[in-house]
Amino acid sequence: MANERILRTRLRVQRVLRITAVWVLLGCLAALFEHDALEKNGYPSLLRDRLDERFLTSLLAGLSGGALYIFVLRDRWRKLPYTKAVGVMALLLLAIVVVLSAVVPAHRQQSPDFARLLGERFFSLQFLGTYLYWLLLMGGTMLMVRLNDQYGNGGINYLTGFYHKPRQEMRIFMFLDMRSSTAIAERLGHVKYFQLLNELYADITDPILYSRGEIYQYVGDEISVSWSLRRGVGRQRCIRCFLNISRKLKARGAHYEARYGLAPIFKAGFHYGPVTTGEVGLVKKERIYSGDVVNTAAHIQNQCNAHGVDNLISQDLVEVLRLPSNYRLREIGSTELKGKRTAIRLWTLVHDANTEASAAPGEAPLQKM
Repeated sequence: MANERILRTRLRVQRVLRITAVWVLLGCLAALFEHDALEKNGYPSLLRDRLDERFLTSLLAGLSGGALYIFVLRDRWRKLPYTKAVGVMALLLLAIVVVLSAVVPAHRQQSPDFARLLGERFFSLQFLGTYLYWLLLMGGTMLMVRLNDQYGNGGINYLTGFYHKPRQEMRIFMFLDMRSSTAIAERLGHVKYFQLLNELYADITDPILYSRGEIYQYVGDEISVSWSLRRGVGRQRCIRCFLNISRKLKARGAHYEARYGLAPIFKAGFHYGPVTTGEVGLVKKERIYSGDVVNTAAHIQNQCNAHGVDNLISQDLVEVLRLPSNYRLREIGSTELKGKRTAIRLWTLVHDANTEASAAPGEAPLQKM
């Protein structure tokens, strides 16, 4: 779990640094526009001075503001509507700008007429411009973070048009499904069951994102997650994703028992192979994966109940994973799958309290039972 916390912190630090880099770039552009406006209106201006002012301000604001949002506010505001979250941020930002742009400068002048100086600064176009600049910057940042959450780790590909034309790829798929979901839905009713699914999706999202996985589809209580072969095999991310999900749901078991009268358990099927990846649709574009590997992974997951296990991994994926020695695999054997002409050899990962989901890579080969 310590390694998982380190990974989570590292990913958040990377996001703060990206926010800071964008803020510094926008600050430099603002300095350029400011310099151009001053010169056009006949005021003396040095571009280097404008850049120095904006660069330092943007750097400090990006590091402090980005860290505040990513480390403290984002998780708390994640379930709020975007407009409501921006409204709360607007109030918080107003207090910060008032202190830094009005109170502190007025206090530095050490004038007996402090209230008048404060009012002049507060009710000025300069104050309004400063506040609107940082509000738009913060609002835009929050929007981009939410869009990244919406599309997952592959969101940047929607902007670059990477999949505008179909591409051939090797990808890993994990199909997750909640055990006994039909009986649970009948017992809880539609509304309560929907609340359960919403909480479950919220709980398992971070383990998926921290494993660099991309959520492909939500279908009822089933979730399909995908990785590029290199990313999913690296540090055994695809397997550790499932282990971290199981561990998190076990840690939250008391909450689910108290609220819904059950402790949810997910089962998973893993497979990898070639797919054709591309975007379809003119409105509400969606990325789809076409290939036998997708259906095979889904059918592998369907075999979990038959074999009394919570995970099944294809022989093809086992051969490329190179799991460390503290991961124990048990052979299930060759199994006939629906729609497949030939049987597929399956393995299950035997995991317990001694299985470290965040074990370091590069250890001895896996142990097969």
